[in-house]
Amino acid sequence: MSDTTFAFFSMAGTENENAPTDLIMEQMAAGAFRALCEHLRLRSDQVQNMDLMTIGGFCRNCLAKWMVLEARKLSKHLRLNKKFATAFIGNEEECQSTINALDSLGYDEAAKEVYGVTYPEWKKRHQKKATEEQLRLYKESTHIHAAHDADLLTKVDG
Repeated sequence: MSDTTFAFFSMAGTENENAPTDLIMEQMAAGAFRALCEHLRLRSDQVQNMDLMTIGGFCRNCLAKWMVLEARKLSKHLRLNKKFATAFIGNEEECQSTINALDSLGYDEAAKEVYGVTYPEWKKRHQKKATEEQLRLYKESTHIHAAHDADLLTKVDG
């Protein structure tokens, strides 16, 4: 998917006439994301981010970064497609307000959504010192770790 395409349009991809609409698929995906975050919150003491990175190549921090990246993509899409923006959001003033909110979403705000608390608070409560084995496995698994464009994670001044 190109960086100008918002994920909203990539969900359908099916020829099944009984398939849910894009809007329904988007709501289902959002619900699944919230359920995943809640599932991880309930297991904060048992599942460390390092373990997630070693096994799956992503962690809670990645989820927060992906939220920010999706905010940037949606903001760009709304700016470039005024007709879609007004149909999706409403009047031009509401569109601009939404774009500004998307541009100002930063990692800290997204992390709070994923963790349920601020990241520093979560670390204080749940993060454990990595064992030598965890460090070894983490290093061996770097080829599967998610990568994030740091420039896109920066808040945009409106």
